Amino acid sequence: PAQRFCPAGVYEVVDGENGDPKFQINAANCVHCKTCDIKDPSQNITWVVPEGAGGPNYPNM
Repeated sequence: PAQRFCPAGVYEVVDGENGDPKFQINAANCVHCKTCDIKDPSQNITWVVPEGAGGPNYPNM
């Protein structure tokens, strides 16, 4: 379900080498919104603050 609720498209299912589906994580797309940590029904994703920062500082939030 992560590929459905991530607003940045971090989690994706792509075709593997032999045509089997493969789960791929595009970490560079992450906008640090924590949606994956909050919405994951089985709590398989543990979101942590990136090294050296407290995450983005979004105005108006």
